[in-house]
Amino acid sequence: MSDQFLNELNLWCLSRQEAIAATGNANSPYFKLITPLQYRSTLLGGIIEVPKDFLSDLGSIPRTVWWWLSPDDYDISYPSVVHDYIYKQKGDLSAQQLPQKRVNRETADRVLREAMAAVGASGFRQTVVYNAVRTFGPRW
Repeated sequence: MSDQFLNELNLWCLSRQEAIAATGNANSPYFKLITPLQYRSTLLGGIIEVPKDFLSDLGSIPRTVWWWLSPDDYDISYPSVVHDYIYKQKGDLSAQQLPQKRVNRETADRVLREAMAAVGASGFRQTVVYNAVRTFGPRW
């Protein structure tokens, strides 16, 4: 199986008012999927589909390092949507057609790294982002 995104990432950027209404927060831009996003993952053993209308802030990257990796950078935008989805589900993938119905936080973070490799991110970027989410990512 080859790790890959099976379709394009189609997003709508929410206005500040829409973000507040949907999330109660407008500290960072929020995006809504216009179409589902499908990713084939070796770690998950199949295709995970992030549903249409899912909300993501893409990569939760501090603004001070946007010169190096911005949330809308290809290396992180696609992978972040999948990672955000798994995190928001707290690892519950029972709605997916996958052999694994639950994953832990570490596996979710490994999927992020795997997806970054699938879009061509350098090994260095993968390592830095993976270590950052392992250290600072929210717990569930």
